[in-house]
Amino acid sequence: MASERASNIPTLLLAVECSQRTGSVALLGADGTVESTDFVSGGREEDPLLPAIDRLLGRGGFVPGDLTAIAVSTGPGGFTGLRVAIATVKGIAEITGARVLAVPGAEVAAEGIRARLSTGDRVLVASAAKRETCWLTPLECAEDAWLTLPGTGLHVIDPPSPAAVELARDAIVLADEHVPAPGRSGLAEVAADLLEPRLDAVSCARVALDMFDRGVSEDPLALAPIYPREPEAVRSWRERNR
Repeated sequence: MASERASNIPTLLLAVECSQRTGSVALLGADGTVESTDFVSGGREEDPLLPAIDRLLGRGGFVPGDLTAIAVSTGPGGFTGLRVAIATVKGIAEITGARVLAVPGAEVAAEGIRARLSTGDRVLVASAAKRETCWLTPLECAEDAWLTLPGTGLHVIDPPSPAAVELARDAIVLADEHVPAPGRSGLAEVAADLLEPRLDAVSCARVALDMFDRGVSEDPLALAPIYPREPEAVRSWRERNR
């Protein structure tokens, strides 16, 4: 099985995670070595993503044409960071012909705590909290891939609806500081544990490696971020130009 897996890994995989204020990129080599760097993402005047990718490739003596796969965390998350990350990945894929892997942000967050889980354990990722609602993604830890369970979507979280409570029951809940306090405490009452999520490019690369191994890929032209709601910038533009 190990030799079969070794034949199905990319020669060089670039992973991009820009769904949060702190972004990161990682390079995963065929020998299992990982290099990564962090930066503050989502700037309006000058975005640091491309320079970070250039530095990371340069450190290993690589050029973009060496990439065989590119993974990107698709959110939910920050509007600007996701747009820039996905546009950048599309451009690099067009130039290099690298295979593109779209990794849901919930799987990136869950992968960050995989070391403390056993097969069959459940994780509930709370993201994109706004006012009284939050995007909840229930996942099950499997050996080779994260399994998304029924119930994914927007849920009332302030206070938690009965459906949200049931999703959290006996699961490890990953909820950041944007989830309102009543929601955090309500979910914590029934959860196995409540932790702060950390989304990074190394976790994105690990999820993407399993996807690559299973033959999963995304048409770069179809690559799009996960937005639970209409982006605020789009809503404002539409109302101004109505």
